Amino acid sequence: MDHLLDIGLPGLVFLGLCAWLIRKAVKAARTERDLEEQRLEGTFAEELRAARARAAASQRPNLITVAPPQPEAAAEAPPRDPLAAADVREANPAHLPLVAGMVREREQLLRTHVGPTDVERRVEVLWVRSNATHVVWCERRHAATLAARGVTREVICVAQVEGGVVLDRWSFG
Repeated sequence: MDHLLDIGLPGLVFLGLCAWLIRKAVKAARTERDLEEQRLEGTFAEELRAARARAAASQRPNLITVAPPQPEAAAEAPPRDPLAAADVREANPAHLPLVAGMVREREQLLRTHVGPTDVERRVEVLWVRSNATHVVWCERRHAATLAARGVTREVICVAQVEGGVVLDRWSFG
């Protein structure tokens, strides 16, 4: 009987401690859940819900089908402004026509080297910056076909300008 008490009593104490520890862990989890629910009802609740909605929306692509352009309509349409989507806030307005002309030249050069293409625009201007003597812009150059649309390059272009005339130009990338 003494032997049974020697082994059984510490075992009972151990089981009691385990039960007490499990109760404390469950109580802490309930308290954490309640605090989390209160946080979601507080001042930042609307902001958090809006952020979650934006994150969920960014995970779903918004794809639509687009009909191919009609060849006659494309031939009649005037050429689009190459700087239409570019950030030109920090550029001298006098330099913008020069950049647009150089981008049109580059587009024409790319189209003559490759020939007919199924890509609407090969050169896209992302941004333009300038000072008194230089203008800098970033071009995204697309592949010639939709099959190779993953092959794009971003090229930094620099032109030295004086009196509305391009004196020299460089490109990097």
